[in-house]
Amino acid sequence: MEPVPASTIPPAAPAAPQPRLKLSKVVLYAILGITIVVVAAIFGFILVSVVGLTNQLWDMGLVSLVIALLFYLVYAGTHNRTIVMPLSAAFFVIGIGSFYGSILANPGSGSLNQLILIVLESIFVVIVLAAIYIMSHQAESDKVRKSQRRITP
Repeated sequence: MEPVPASTIPPAAPAAPQPRLKLSKVVLYAILGITIVVVAAIFGFILVSVVGLTNQLWDMGLVSLVIALLFYLVYAGTHNRTIVMPLSAAFFVIGIGSFYGSILANPGSGSLNQLILIVLESIFVVIVLAAIYIMSHQAESDKVRKSQRRITP
C-alpha cells in the first residue's frame, strides 16, 4: 500500500463548541431549600447560644453577610437573576440591619463611638450600592450590544 499524499487528505472538521452548563430551576430550588434549612439552623443556634442582644445582632449580621456573599458567588456562576440574586440582596439587607441594630442597641458604647461605627458602616453600604449600580449598568450595556447583532441566514 502506497502512502497517501497530504494534499488528498481532507481537513479535520472543526470541533463543536462546548455547550454552556446551566442549572435547572429544580436544582436552584433545591439549593434554596437546603439553604433555608441551614440558615434557620445557624440563626437558631445564634439566638439560643449567644448571650446578649447586641452580640446576637452582631453575630447574625456577620452570618448574613457571609451567606449573602455565598449567594452572590452562586449568582456569578449561574447568572440566574430570578432566585439567587434576590436572596443575596435579602441577606445583605438582613446583615446590614443587624449590624446597625447592634450598634444602636449597645448601651455601653459612647455616642461618638456609635457615630463612628455608623459612618463606617454607611460607607460600606455606599460602596456596595455603587458596585451594584456599576454591575447593572454593564449588564444593560451588554444586553443592548447583544440585541444589535444580526444573525445572518
